[in-house]
Amino acid sequence: MNQKHPGQRATGIAALTTVVAVLPAFLVGGLAVQLEGDLGMTAAALGLCVASFWAVSALLSAPAGFIASALGLRRGMLLTVGLGFTAMVGIAVFTPHWPFLILWLSIAGAANALSHPLSNGLIVDQVGPRNRAFSFGLKQAAIPTATLTAGLSVPIFALTIGWQWTFAATALLAVALVPILLRGLPRRAPTTTAKAGRAPRAPLPKRLRPFLFATAVAGALGSGQANVVGAFTVASAVETGFNPAAAGLLLGGASAAGILARPLVGVLADRGIGGSMATVALMIGAGCLGLIGMASGNPLAYGIGAVVAFGLGWGWNGLVHYVVSHTAHPFTAQATGITQTGTYVGGTVAPLVFGLLFAAYDDSVGWAIAAGVAAAGAIAAAVAFRLEKGLRT
Repeated sequence: MNQKHPGQRATGIAALTTVVAVLPAFLVGGLAVQLEGDLGMTAAALGLCVASFWAVSALLSAPAGFIASALGLRRGMLLTVGLGFTAMVGIAVFTPHWPFLILWLSIAGAANALSHPLSNGLIVDQVGPRNRAFSFGLKQAAIPTATLTAGLSVPIFALTIGWQWTFAATALLAVALVPILLRGLPRRAPTTTAKAGRAPRAPLPKRLRPFLFATAVAGALGSGQANVVGAFTVASAVETGFNPAAAGLLLGGASAAGILARPLVGVLADRGIGGSMATVALMIGAGCLGLIGMASGNPLAYGIGAVVAFGLGWGWNGLVHYVVSHTAHPFTAQATGITQTGTYVGGTVAPLVFGLLFAAYDDSVGWAIAAGVAAAGAIAAAVAFRLEKGLRT
């Protein structure tokens, strides 16, 4: 990449590719009310569909790193965008009943698994250490950007021209990204990823494993409660008293808080402020408080709680990527595979379990249990911080 500002271009490409990969799953959550009406989808079915996305991501997370190294940046990211495009067009055109969503979200899950080793390798290769945490934050802000898109699409598209056209319109993002990838990406793999791919048998030091395991547990619990927020906020807001348009705007506003939080904590980490798992523990703990507000059943508390749960309780993802890469630097690829698997497992199990809970019990019960999961995630992140301090010492 010979551009004048390769770091900026790399960060932008990484973020856009991530958006395309995760957008199908969050659009399904944001358009849940419309999908329930047209496809006969219940809360339990919604949880199953979203869980399929994360399950495929979890299964393919480890091999995706080696596949990414073999394909290289250009072919790998083009494949990622192609899979995301296929999922969105499939949902828009070939989904007569809700079970078809499992197929399309599984394809999107494959795109998601492939996108992270490619985009992370691109950032490590092209972005200087002084701005790396900020770049990771911007890249991970792609996920709440997807939920923001989902929330705004409810009043703009879903309630006017239909949910099918929402998916068709967002598929155009994937099409528009193709020429950017062709012009901006080299054919070779990024240096860091290529090295990792050439040395897949390098042993992971035993001293790193307890920290990575604790971080994976924190990621599983933290992403579990966060994905419940992403999947069920709109449908539950309608039950709480919001009209569908207002519920969609609430999801969009809460997502905006998440978009701001991720790069902001990255900027602070680059300047030596809070760049550790202790910050992650505090943010997940704040998300717990937001979930308690959502469990109250009061519309005002629900709205404020949703913003807090998105902004703080889900704003730590980029920081975790930074902490893991900083702590396990020569072994970043293997370490990320372990911790990211935990994140995907949480994203798989939580929507499925909470879909059943929301279908069987009052919404306040589901949000209260989600708050308990968040509290457990904050404790696991605090344990990871203690282990992180030992490693750095």
